[in-house]
Amino acid sequence: MTHPWKLRKNAQFKTTFNRRQFCEAGASAIAMAFLPAKARTAMAEPTSTDMSGIPTLDELGTGWLDCSQLAHMPSLHNFHEMAACAPDLVGVNFLPGGQLYKDSGPHWFIYNTLPLCRMSVDGATYDSTSCKWSAYQAVRRTQLPDLEIVTTNRLVMEEPAILWRVRFRNTSETEKTIRISIETDGVLREFIGGVQLVAKSQEFAMTAVYQVFDSPQHDANGTRVEWVLHLPPKESREIRFSMNACAKDNEPQAVMSIPWFESEWVRAKKVWEDRWKDAFTPGNKFFSGNAPTLHTEDAAIRVIYYRSILTLMVLLRTNLWSKRTFITSGERAKGIVYYWDTSLFSTLFAMLEPKGMKEQIKLFLEQDPHESAVIVFKAGRPASPEKIVRSEGWDLRGYAANDLSIFRLTWSYLSVTQDRAFLAETIGDQTVNERLRALATGWKRLLREPSDKLADYGEAPNLLECVPTYIHKVPSFNSANVWMMREYAGILDLTGDHSEAVELRREAEGMAKAVLTLYEPGRGVWVSVHRDGTRVEMRHCYDFATVGRFMAADLSPAIRQQMVEFVQSELLTERWMHAQSLLDVAAANSDRPDHGPMGAYDAWPAVTVDAMCVLGYWENAISFLRRTGVANYEGVYAQAHEFYGPRRREYDAPVRIAQRGGCMRECTGGGAFAETIINRLFGYIPRLGQPLHLFEPQTPRGFAGELSHVRYGSSQFTIQSDRSGLHLRNEVNGNAHVDRMPAHSLSYSVWGRSDSGRI
Repeated sequence: MTHPWKLRKNAQFKTTFNRRQFCEAGASAIAMAFLPAKARTAMAEPTSTDMSGIPTLDELGTGWLDCSQLAHMPSLHNFHEMAACAPDLVGVNFLPGGQLYKDSGPHWFIYNTLPLCRMSVDGATYDSTSCKWSAYQAVRRTQLPDLEIVTTNRLVMEEPAILWRVRFRNTSETEKTIRISIETDGVLREFIGGVQLVAKSQEFAMTAVYQVFDSPQHDANGTRVEWVLHLPPKESREIRFSMNACAKDNEPQAVMSIPWFESEWVRAKKVWEDRWKDAFTPGNKFFSGNAPTLHTEDAAIRVIYYRSILTLMVLLRTNLWSKRTFITSGERAKGIVYYWDTSLFSTLFAMLEPKGMKEQIKLFLEQDPHESAVIVFKAGRPASPEKIVRSEGWDLRGYAANDLSIFRLTWSYLSVTQDRAFLAETIGDQTVNERLRALATGWKRLLREPSDKLADYGEAPNLLECVPTYIHKVPSFNSANVWMMREYAGILDLTGDHSEAVELRREAEGMAKAVLTLYEPGRGVWVSVHRDGTRVEMRHCYDFATVGRFMAADLSPAIRQQMVEFVQSELLTERWMHAQSLLDVAAANSDRPDHGPMGAYDAWPAVTVDAMCVLGYWENAISFLRRTGVANYEGVYAQAHEFYGPRRREYDAPVRIAQRGGCMRECTGGGAFAETIINRLFGYIPRLGQPLHLFEPQTPRGFAGELSHVRYGSSQFTIQSDRSGLHLRNEVNGNAHVDRMPAHSLSYSVWGRSDSGRI
């Protein structure tokens, strides 16, 4: 942390290496060594046209993971529910309809769950030593001196049921006989053709009915089932069973058959594969839109992009009122959606599911954004209010990010779909247009004094929760106000309200100047101003990401360079990043993996890359983006990744999904990676009522690839990135052109203004 990067203008490194550059070069060389020859060739020759398309779910699954190094066991999702494997070989935590997360334990989560089953082999129990994850199944394994045990679980598709296959393999040269026992805290019930273990949960008023197959025996007191397996040398045998969750007084009486088990086993994978394919298919029958398809032989960026979208698929729920809801995390109470997390993939959301997004935005716009951090989706939609009511005066009770989040979601929907008529639709007693105005100027409700120039965004619970100094007048959300006012002014121009647009731009100018007073000259960081007037330096990624994206054109070249130097020297590591610098004055009191110094919320690396690109440091940004790809080796994106182990403070610290502080295994914030690739690497920043122009198309990204089926209004485009920059082609008429419109010729560009004459 003591060797800052030395950057030249235009983001070019000096020719001498410091320690960190040397480490990066070494890491890149190692990564290249493991890439296929074709991928290495493509990275060296960006004009290659032999590009790989959509990876399979098996390709996006993990290899074998060492359970001793993890903080989360694999999860299961079936578009209705989540289940979480226990650290043993057969336990699966499951509570359909309820909140799975209970507490963070010393190593594993503590779950609210139905009674677990337990397995012993010759009277001994074993934990998993390794595991694998894929979207449709989880696998656990242990290897004894002469026996390998592998358990594979799948959820029955969109039903409250789990399937188990447990395979026992004799790894020795002699025949082996083993006795397997499965038990739970329940009673045994026999039927013609089957045996069940029935375990009741008084706490949750539910029952877990375990159905066992493959001709089990059972013990005299009827509390468990057993098998005696004879294993020839090097051969395997398996047992199969299932669990159906139901209301306490509604136990299923039917016994499931082996053909049912095998059919549901196959269907679980098939439905997952079909929906994964539908996500990228224009005109598919499941989604109302589609995500763009990325073709590239850049192995790292390809995996990052598709795992980012797979994260959203894992958290897709079809049993809530909107039918296509991306919940924030599976362990939380059913249907919880955070505005902030959802906004981080707003462009992708509008492309993939515009119909569902529109209906959800209507619900968002009905809410008071200062009231709460979340909204809860249930089976039925809540009634719409007749009148939008808001409190007067400073009234922030929820997240500081909500005004920005709801505005950005609505702005992205309008921009991608070009649904101009949506502006006139009613939300209570207001129009969508009026609700956008309220969001863009919501900061006025957060002024503590009439003379204040900057909004006060409250205490730590309103902001980053764990950073005690990140409070009150912060640069991040005040810079977002600048962006919202400028963007809304563009919408007002479309509707003919030019005088109001002029006034909003004037107010945005004033706030931009006020935000710049929070900069620490020469340091690359920003301060918060507390209510007692104290200026407190904050060395946090969120100010870099927000000011860098929302006010890039207001920043001088020197400020841009200093900001990037700070990020490179204090935040970025070999595989991931610190959300907060270890040198921050509050670092010792902020240790939560998502926003503190020992890890980062999974969206922060993506938005940091976004800001680095906007500020002009493309090479550095894309190099870091590629390096983060190795961090998602456990599957898809999480709430946070943390540094761990004895080297956790080093540049090359190992990284894993965090569970400390209630960090969930999967989180929709991971959709920010695909968002950054779409918005920045391919320059796709649409605007309502304007032709599609790409962001800085004349700038080569240092990345070769093609993004096809890019939705814009009713059209679809292909965007190509090569050595000369970006090229745009309409897929319907086949017309191709190189979009070379310079940034300064547009009224607005990207997140900040582009007409200020600054680069």
